[in-house]
Amino acid sequence: MWRTLSRTWGNRVFLALAASVAVYLYTGWLDWDPQPVPFAVMMAVVLTLVWMVYDILDDEPAHWVPSLPPVGDRVDQATSDLRILSSHVQASVPTEAVRERLVALARGRDPDLADALRRELGGPHDPARRLSPAEIDRILTRIEDARDHR
Repeated sequence: MWRTLSRTWGNRVFLALAASVAVYLYTGWLDWDPQPVPFAVMMAVVLTLVWMVYDILDDEPAHWVPSLPPVGDRVDQATSDLRILSSHVQASVPTEAVRERLVALARGRDPDLADALRRELGGPHDPARRLSPAEIDRILTRIEDARDHR
């Protein structure tokens, strides 16, 4: 690696000196009367910028590789669940949202329990009924128990 790096830098220094001398002689031939120190600084800046651009364009583009699997945000999920429960309690006509959320929670723990809850709470074509807080608590306890016994 060091040999390749030094060879690359050696080539660049040689090219920089050759280009600087050639441009300096050319500007002298055109009678532009270049000043040596400002000219050397200008060539260093210009060649540095040229090689920076060359290095950027020459390499393969960087790729982002996540090291950790994406994790759902529990705060957002809890907020969503709270909003669903509040809407269910306060709505004049209950919706299927609580029923669907409870079945989804059960499906994540035990698919058989999810099917049983789906039948118990009614299918998608059954009208939604308001679940009491006690019923919701009982269902959540069943889901937690299913998780513990699994």
